[in-house]
Amino acid sequence: MAINKIQNLKKTWEGKKGISVIEILVVVFIFLVAFVGILGLLTFSLNVSSLLKETSYANFLAQEGLETVRNFRDGTNWTTTGLGTFSVGIAYHPEKTNDNPPQWILVQGEETMGNFTRKILFSDVFRDTNDNIVGTGGTLDPDTKKTTVTVSWRDKKVEIATYFANWK
Repeated sequence: MAINKIQNLKKTWEGKKGISVIEILVVVFIFLVAFVGILGLLTFSLNVSSLLKETSYANFLAQEGLETVRNFRDGTNWTTTGLGTFSVGIAYHPEKTNDNPPQWILVQGEETMGNFTRKILFSDVFRDTNDNIVGTGGTLDPDTKKTTVTVSWRDKKVEIATYFANWK
């Protein structure tokens, strides 16, 4: 009985000569293609993750810019020290004073924070006969300013706009 088993095993292995070089190359090629695909996917994923992180930070800076303008507006007199005195089309950026407690002020020029540049632009607002804001024509509303905050980095940018009114 044991001899039969040995003879059967011998017959099974007699026709086999081993793995050929071509079979090894095919397996290596399949693994290489899979590995390159996975590396490409990882690279793409890292680039998207980096872009999302930068865009989130730019959105934060833009929102912060609007909040500082709102805070500034609330602590000033519109026509003498407030938003009504700012020039249209000139870039501004927020800064804190050394007062106790510190206050927000708006200074001419752009602000650079690492790779990001932030600027705040003011535009005049015009209204039609129904008191709706219009893009062209209409009557100048001296108690409303359109505020646009732009944060740019590399070749990308985030822009947020809103309207501020003289509510006092």
